[in-house]
Amino acid sequence: MDLSSFHNQFREETTENIRILGEGLLALENEQDEAKRKATIDRVFRAMHTIKGSARMLGFEPVGRLAHALESLLGELRQGQRSLDLTLANSLLQSGDTILSLTIAAVDQQPPPLDVDAALAALPAPAGTVTAPAPPTPLASAVAPPASAVIAPPTPPPPPAAAPVALPPMPRPSTRQTIRVRVDRLDRMLNLAGELVVGQQTLHNHEEQLNALQPIVERQQRALDDLEAELQRLRFSPAQRQNLDLRLSTLRETSTEVLRLAQRAGDRFTRHTSQHGLLVKDLELEVMSARLLPIATVYASLPRAVRDLAQATGKEVRLELIGENVELDRKILELIHDPLLHLVRNAIDHGIEPPAERNAAGKTPIGLLEVSAETVGGEVRVVIGDDGRGMDPQRLRERAVRLNMLSSEAASALSDAESLDLIFQPGFSTAAAVTDISGRGVGMDVVRTNLNELGGQVHLESQCGDGTRVILTLPLTVVTTRILLVRVGSHTFALPATGCQGTVWVRQSQMRALEGQPTIEHGERTLAVIMLAELIGITTPSPFNRHDRAPAILGGSPQRRLAILVDELLDEREAVIKPLGNLLANQRRYGGAVQLGDGSLVLLLNPSMLSQAGRTTTLSRPQTVRRRSRLLVVDDSFTTRELIRSILQSAGYEVTAALDGADALDRLRNEAYDLVVSDVEMPRLDGFQLAASIRSDADLNAIPVILITSLSSEEHRRRGLEAGAQAYIVKSQFNQQSLLDVVRQLLSGGDGAS
Repeated sequence: MDLSSFHNQFREETTENIRILGEGLLALENEQDEAKRKATIDRVFRAMHTIKGSARMLGFEPVGRLAHALESLLGELRQGQRSLDLTLANSLLQSGDTILSLTIAAVDQQPPPLDVDAALAALPAPAGTVTAPAPPTPLASAVAPPASAVIAPPTPPPPPAAAPVALPPMPRPSTRQTIRVRVDRLDRMLNLAGELVVGQQTLHNHEEQLNALQPIVERQQRALDDLEAELQRLRFSPAQRQNLDLRLSTLRETSTEVLRLAQRAGDRFTRHTSQHGLLVKDLELEVMSARLLPIATVYASLPRAVRDLAQATGKEVRLELIGENVELDRKILELIHDPLLHLVRNAIDHGIEPPAERNAAGKTPIGLLEVSAETVGGEVRVVIGDDGRGMDPQRLRERAVRLNMLSSEAASALSDAESLDLIFQPGFSTAAAVTDISGRGVGMDVVRTNLNELGGQVHLESQCGDGTRVILTLPLTVVTTRILLVRVGSHTFALPATGCQGTVWVRQSQMRALEGQPTIEHGERTLAVIMLAELIGITTPSPFNRHDRAPAILGGSPQRRLAILVDELLDEREAVIKPLGNLLANQRRYGGAVQLGDGSLVLLLNPSMLSQAGRTTTLSRPQTVRRRSRLLVVDDSFTTRELIRSILQSAGYEVTAALDGADALDRLRNEAYDLVVSDVEMPRLDGFQLAASIRSDADLNAIPVILITSLSSEEHRRRGLEAGAQAYIVKSQFNQQSLLDVVRQLLSGGDGAS
């Protein structure tokens, strides 16, 4: 029998049993009630016994050996032969981690990640063999029988004198039946439910078109009436009049029938669309419910982490977990696990003071770390709060100056709220030294970026001396995403609605320049005004060219709002986000694509880009200006063109786009560029012809050319290099870092041919 089909189930089962081990040991350290202690020890013992038996059945011998050793130690604890001290608890917890690592490696058919014999040798030695206690004396006898005596089974009671009255059978308790469903199947169900939501929007489009027929037919009838009245004023022979009346009557009947059919079809389609919408909504809710898990699954790792971190830092910390039953989508829970753990580490390492410092400040020596979750409307709010030293805005400003992130003048201009936002800057850290826990200047910027990509937000509140609260706002599910559709020039883009804090009309006459940056006053705050076209590198006329006012999206970071100008706000709707694929997985400008009801695709802008724009606009105070290299990206596909442009712009280059080779040549002859990145298959002038034209032009032949194409044959590669390209990259082998490496090499004068 092939046992491999049970491997994944064993991994899930072992993960759950290791969780039981960890929770049980942590509970035993503080539990005083003897009955509860015994029940907890029994539960932990059974969990380890299950791991041992399953591992041996499946042939995972290293897992079975270590589980057996832990089972023996837990058995001694269970029988009272050993007490649970700090050393034993640490050893059992670490061995549980080892079992989980061995299990994952075994299921994935990888070699053991560590030496099992060394792990066994590190365990405490078994206690001496102790004779099992004698069974309790039966209540019916005052003296226990000798050990060698054979005890007869108890004599059955005599039968009753009369047959008992027959009782009706007891009803079986109703239980909820469950089955295991693979996660990838749930994900496919999720995607299918999302596609139905998109299909529902398509039906609404058809409904609108069908309903639009009715006024058209009514206009036709009015035009027919006008024609008949006009003809009545003209003279015709009796035969002509009779023939004309017959034709007009036929037209009226046909028009009336078309109107009747249009009305009936519209009514029926509207009812069908409404019923279909209810079914889709119900299905969406059911699929969402199937994927929901309590946040307790994420909480489970926190007590162990807090315990280990408190020991490592020499602090005393009491952890309180609130709202364990609040449910979130499984994918969201997976993605917030690491950010949540990072925030807990920060709270212990940076926030909560050592006992002596807390005593000096009039606080209890044990610090409080509280993690709470609650559902608010259609979102979940997770708060990580501590009663530690809090953050000093002045110290943050001084640290930013020392790290060369801000000039002294720019730092002093920041408000306290803006100063707190500095911790989300990449590379920012308040730690005096790098340790295993912190000090590397990474983490908080990643926390905000990950939350933004989930459609959530992170907000910080802190009082110097009174503690810090980090508030995470998360969507309940990722089945669908609420998006805002906007038009920029001739292009349509989507933005997650959670990344937009509102919209506002901006009048050109209201804008004022502040340090060279256009700004407006809104809600007693000064907002920087930027164009979305500039953020994504699209050349379009100013939205004020036709009108004095233009719509703007309120975005940026929570402490630093922006007014982002667009040409038009189109719609707000539910949508399913489609991934862009492995080829474009590493770019950060777009978070996916959205299919509209008419079948067209639009790119979803990453909200973290807007937050980063806000920080760049208001925080960056460059002391020196260095010319950026100018690159020209040439591709007739808008999506590919914009994504390559995004990769290069994110690397710090100034990038312009051309629609095809002919457009590129025009730009090259009128503007200065340092490098060209081009597709091959394009109308008018393809990439081979473009490269050859650049090489044959005395004014352009020094410009390096990189060709990126799906043509992967050696013949095409040779043709591209012969045409004058310095590098030839096949899209199926495309790697963002490789592209950037080739660009840097060519700009520095190296030969990037590949």
